[in-house]
Amino acid sequence: MANLGARHRPNILFNLAGLVLIVAGICLTIYGLVAAVGVIQSFDAFRGDGPPVHVADGMAAAFWGIIVFTIGRYLWRGARTRGAADRFGRLLLVIAYVMLGIGLDGGVHAAVGIWTQSSDSAEEAMIRTLVTIAAWGLPGSLLAWFGTRLANEKILAKAEVNVG
Repeated sequence: MANLGARHRPNILFNLAGLVLIVAGICLTIYGLVAAVGVIQSFDAFRGDGPPVHVADGMAAAFWGIIVFTIGRYLWRGARTRGAADRFGRLLLVIAYVMLGIGLDGGVHAAVGIWTQSSDSAEEAMIRTLVTIAAWGLPGSLLAWFGTRLANEKILAKAEVNVG
């Protein structure tokens, strides 16, 4: 019988690190969503203040949870693969997702200015939000593209925005 491709034994450190990050990401996502919903439920709409800014903290925690979970999945999936190109590609993917996380975190907190400003200042807050996300997201996306090519991986987390 022909050798159908020997599978390497998994690197236990990659499996362990991936598992820890997957569990931490799930917990952080749940915590962030529960915190955001708790703030929204305790909000009194009749005061006319607009939504509280602590919603952004909960949503940012949920975004970070998703990113940590995704990084954990890349480590888990990379436990069986070998080679410098694969490892460097995974490093680029981790850096890319951290950059995307920084952009989303900054964007969510910059978007709070849209709620708290007048209509003229809201436009400036919206532009600041888009610039913050783009400044981190575009280079992060480029690194993710290179990382997926080097590691022969696929994108595991995607985000889409529709305006209109």
